[in-house]
Amino acid sequence: MEASSRWTVGSSIGCALGASELDTMRLVPRTYSTAEVALETECPEERVRWMTSIGLLTPDADGRYTFGAVLTVKMTSALLDSGVPAESIERAATEGMLSFQRTDEYLPHEPGPRSGRTFSEFQASAGPRAEQLPAVFEVLGLPKPDPSAPIHLDEESLLERFLDAWAMAPDEDALIRAARLMAQGTRAAMLGWRDLQDEQLAEPARERLFRGELEEFPDDVRVSFTKVTHLAPEMFTWLSARYLENQSVSAIVDGFERFLATRGLAPIPEPPSPPAIVFIDLTGFTRLTRERGDESAVAAATSLQRSADAAATRHGGRLVKLLGDGAMLRFTGATVGVEAALDLVDTMSDEGALSPHAGIHTGPVIERDLDVFGATVNLASRIADVAGPGEVLASAAVVEATGDGTFEFERIRDAELKGLPGPIALYRVGRGVDRS
Repeated sequence: MEASSRWTVGSSIGCALGASELDTMRLVPRTYSTAEVALETECPEERVRWMTSIGLLTPDADGRYTFGAVLTVKMTSALLDSGVPAESIERAATEGMLSFQRTDEYLPHEPGPRSGRTFSEFQASAGPRAEQLPAVFEVLGLPKPDPSAPIHLDEESLLERFLDAWAMAPDEDALIRAARLMAQGTRAAMLGWRDLQDEQLAEPARERLFRGELEEFPDDVRVSFTKVTHLAPEMFTWLSARYLENQSVSAIVDGFERFLATRGLAPIPEPPSPPAIVFIDLTGFTRLTRERGDESAVAAATSLQRSADAAATRHGGRLVKLLGDGAMLRFTGATVGVEAALDLVDTMSDEGALSPHAGIHTGPVIERDLDVFGATVNLASRIADVAGPGEVLASAAVVEATGDGTFEFERIRDAELKGLPGPIALYRVGRGVDRS
């Protein structure tokens, strides 16, 4: 990097907006004393004073800081922890090569003030299940609270509501399960979003800065990056509400129909068909990684995720999990499961890099926290293991459940499948000739 180049916080995470845009995106922030900044960052007050003396932090006329100072101290502490000497940071700051002047613009949410009681005091007042809160923090992927230190008031309020909302749950592990579900969805959405915006917005400009083609991080990239950053939690909240609305309406209607049926006011609903489990794998994934490198493997895995998500949505199912070079999907019945498996294999075959194959079985399953377990799952996985390139193989249960001419089933062989007793009848699946 040329000596005239300047490394601002935007160079790392991209975070600047015009004044008029900022006015609509944040409230007037509260300010923090040196001691409060040190408390928020869990570092000595002396470090905050040192960073102020070299110009990385700028207090107001009363010697107080905005919350952006907290992020600045955390980033500087991370540099120190990584082995960068304090002397190097000081030189970069004093020579104008390192600046953290725009951190407030990056933060979409500022936590409220700290509570007047310690975390252990809060736990003692929150009921018996509050003893699980350290484990909840761990499952959420957050540091366990220091029992002797206060947490933020807004966190106290949220945790009180969390404990109250699940108070009637009979299972002791309901809190941990709820936290794990929230963490999985939030982590995937927010971290994936962050990686995408870095890849698409910040990294190209950052590489130009490193090569000395730019003297500082471009303002237009900072603006775009910050807009995307502020949008993420808003979209997450909006979409979460829509998902909950749709699920709630469906559950209430189903419950009401069943209630009316018990009173003779509506026909008794037909029992639901057993679900279908589909496994799809990509043949040659390891070879592709070896021959073309990790980037090709990442592209293939990304394509599989995109195609599996689309197939699941199109056929009223869901992608349960990705398995590196494969995926597991759950559908409401055998017919839609077979249709989805055929569509997915066709789609992935058209992309050409890898050869897909799939296995499907239908039967009872155990569903817990969006995962699926049981013998049906195991058999579907084993069937996929023995499918050849481009094949969709199915069990006899699938054939029986879809015996209306929609598909063609070719009995191929009875196979010994790993971990399963006795040979299993297998059928190669094709589309029926009379399909419209």
